[in-house]
Amino acid sequence: MSLKNAVKQYAYDLGADLVGVGNIERCEHAPPMMSPQGLLPTARSVIVMALRHPDGCIETGGETHPQAIGAYRVQYLMNNRLDELSYRMATFLERRGAAAVPIVSSNIWRYTAYKDLDAIFAPDVSHIYMAVVAGLAEVGYSGLALTPEFGARNRFVTVVTDAALEPDPLIEPGTVCDHCMLCRTHCPAEALSKEVDGEKVLRIEGREYRFANKNLWRCSWGEHFDLDLDLPKPERVDEAVILDALRTHGMRAGEMGQCLKFCVPAPLRTWDRGYSRTPMRRPAMVLDESAESRAVMDRLITRAHAAGVEHVIAVDADKAAALGFDLNGRLKGALSAVLLAAEKGDVPAAADSAVTARDAAYYHCESAMYDLARGLEDLGFRSVTCERDQASKDFACALLSEAGVDPEACQAAWVITRKTIASRTSVQRAAAPAFDAGREDDNLVAALERAARGFGADLFGIASAERIDALAAQLRPHYEGVTRLVGRGVGGRFLTPDWQIREEPITVRTAEDVLAGARSVIVLGLRVHRAVVDRAGRPPAEAVGPYAFQTYVTHWLASQAALRLGKALQAAGHRAAITGDLMGLASALANPQGPKPDFTSSRFAAIAAGLGRLTTSGRVATPQFGVRQRFFCVVTDAVLPASPLADTSQGLLCEGCDRCTAACPAGAFSGGWITLTLEGRQYRYQAVDERRCDWSRRYALQAASGFGLLGSPLDAAPPEVIDAPALKAALDRHDPIRSHRPVVAEPCMLACPYARAQP
Repeated sequence: MSLKNAVKQYAYDLGADLVGVGNIERCEHAPPMMSPQGLLPTARSVIVMALRHPDGCIETGGETHPQAIGAYRVQYLMNNRLDELSYRMATFLERRGAAAVPIVSSNIWRYTAYKDLDAIFAPDVSHIYMAVVAGLAEVGYSGLALTPEFGARNRFVTVVTDAALEPDPLIEPGTVCDHCMLCRTHCPAEALSKEVDGEKVLRIEGREYRFANKNLWRCSWGEHFDLDLDLPKPERVDEAVILDALRTHGMRAGEMGQCLKFCVPAPLRTWDRGYSRTPMRRPAMVLDESAESRAVMDRLITRAHAAGVEHVIAVDADKAAALGFDLNGRLKGALSAVLLAAEKGDVPAAADSAVTARDAAYYHCESAMYDLARGLEDLGFRSVTCERDQASKDFACALLSEAGVDPEACQAAWVITRKTIASRTSVQRAAAPAFDAGREDDNLVAALERAARGFGADLFGIASAERIDALAAQLRPHYEGVTRLVGRGVGGRFLTPDWQIREEPITVRTAEDVLAGARSVIVLGLRVHRAVVDRAGRPPAEAVGPYAFQTYVTHWLASQAALRLGKALQAAGHRAAITGDLMGLASALANPQGPKPDFTSSRFAAIAAGLGRLTTSGRVATPQFGVRQRFFCVVTDAVLPASPLADTSQGLLCEGCDRCTAACPAGAFSGGWITLTLEGRQYRYQAVDERRCDWSRRYALQAASGFGLLGSPLDAAPPEVIDAPALKAALDRHDPIRSHRPVVAEPCMLACPYARAQP
C-alpha cells in the first residue's frame, strides 16, 4: 500500500469522515507566518481530515434562538476528536520516518496583527483554506469551507508533513456554493451584510475562490465572545466595542452559527419546516428496516464497546416516556434512545486522580455517542446527541439504576434517533490482558505493555512502590515548607478577572498516597513530535501554537490510555488508579485549554521505571525521545517485576552545559543541585524557585516564555520577592482578550540539546 493510501486508511480507521491531501505548492500565496511552509520549511504535503456534524444536531440546534444551541454542543466534542486525529496522524507519520506538525483544531490564534502578518484571529494555518488545498472543499460566500457531501456541516484539522504525497484534485470554484444567500439572510450579527469590504480571494493553481471579506470582530460578537445577539450593534464593531459590550452587558451564551446551520449544497437541500426552519441535508441512503440484518446494530454497539464504553442500553419512546423523558421533544419523530456509559474505574485516594479518571471516562462515552449518532445517520435516520440538562441526567440515572449500575460510578451520554431499535442491554467490561500461557517469554507484563501500546503509549516501564518510597524520602527535605502560589481568575471571560491567589504547600506523594496497598507503578510515555519542538518559535512562522497543543493533547490522550490499562488490570483481579503526576511535584503550564500539568509530571516515577535519566532542568531524557515526552502513571496493587534502571555508568548528563538555566527568563534556577540515589545509581538536577518558574510558565507573564510570539503585549519581569499581591498586580496587566487563551513554550525546554538541535 502506498503511503498516501495508508494515511487515508488510518484516518478513516480513526473515524474521519473525509481525508484529503494537498501539495505544498498550492500554498505558495499564503503569508509565511500563517502557512504550512512557515511552520515546517521542509514541508511537501498537507493532510486534512474532516468530521461531520450529525444532521439532527444542526437541524434541531439553535431553533428557538441561536444562543440556545441544544444538541449543537456536539461541536465541542468534535474539536476533541479532531485534536486526537491530528496528534495520532503525526505519530503515524513519524513512525514511518516523516516529519510532521499536527495543528490544533481551534482556539489558538493571534487576535490582531503581528509583525508582518496583517490579519486578525489568525491561526497557525487556516483549516478552512487547507480543506480547499487538499481538494475537500471550496470556500462559500460566508467564508466557511463547503464540501459536496456535507456543505458547511463539517470541521477540519491539518497535519503538515515533509512526506511527498500525491495531491487530490481540487474542487472547482462555484461547484458547491450556489450563492443562495441563506447565510447572509439569517446572520444575527449581520456580519455578511454590514462592514463587508468587498471580497477575499484564495488563489490556488490558477483558480480563484472568492468569498465575503467580512469584519471578523462583528462575526465574533456571539460566536466567539458570547455577547447577546439581541443587543443593538453599532455600525462599526472592533475590539474596543467588544470589550465595552462585555463590561456593560456581560455574556449570554455560546452561539450556533447560522451561516453553518442554513448552509446545505443545492443538490442535497430539502425542506421540512414542520421539523426545522433549517434546510435538511438529503441522506445518501435510507436503510430498509424490514430487511435489516441483525448485524447492523450489533456492529454499532460493539464499536461503542471498543471505544471504552461498558454499558449500552437501548429503549423505545414509550419506555423513555415512562421514565419522564420525552424523545419527541428533543427530536421530532424520534423512536428510540441509546444510553452509553463508561465506568470511571477504582476510586483512588488522591483527588486529582479521581478527576482525571472522570474526565477520561467522559471522553470515552461522548466519543462513542458521536460515532453512534453518525453511524445511525449513515443509515438514513436523523439522530441527535445528548444535552447536559437536568432531565438528561435524570434519564441516564434512571436507566442505569434500573440496569443495576451505580450512576455515580459512570459517565454517561445518549443518542436519540428516528430508527427503531429493539430494547436491549449490552455490557462489555475491559478484558484482562491476554498473553500466551504456553510461551515462557510471554507473561502479564508483556501483555500489559502490548495493551498500553495499543492504547497509544510510546513508552512503557514499571517501578516498584519501594523505589517510589526511596525517592520520596530523599525529595522531602528539599520540598518541605515550600509553597506555590495558585491563582484563579473569577469573573467574566475576556475581562480582567478578580484574581484569587492562595498559597499551596508542595507535598511529596508516594504510590500509597494515590492507592492504598499500592505495590507497583506502570509508567506510560507519549511523545511530543520532533518537528513541533524543532520549529517552535522559529521563523518564518514564529509559531508556538503547535507546542501548546502538545502540552494538553499528550496529557489528555495519556489519561485515556491509562484509564483503559487500569480497567484491564481490574479485569485481571487487581486494583488500579491513574494519575498524571504521581509524586505531586509538577506545576502547570498556561494553556488555551486552561492550566495543564507541565512536562516534568511523573518524572521521578519515570526514572524509577527505568525509562531515562534526569537532565539539569529536571526533565527526563529517554533514549527514544530525549526530553520530548509526557509521562503518566497507573498505580496498582499487582506485584509486577520492576524494569531495569537506566545505565548511569557513563556519568551524569548535561556536564558542562547550562543552556536551560541561561535561557530561563525568570532566573528560576536557584543554582543548587538536588542529588538522588536509587539502587546504586545517581541522578541530579538543579533546584528551581517554584514561584519564579510559575511566573513565567504558569502565568505567561513574560514575553520570552512564548506568549509574546502570539502578540501578548505584556512582558513583566518577576520582582525579587514574589508574593500574592505582586502576582495579582502582574496578572491584572494581562490583555483581557488575549490572556483568555495564553500560550507557553518553555525556553528551558527549547534550549535543551535533548529537545532539539542547538545553534
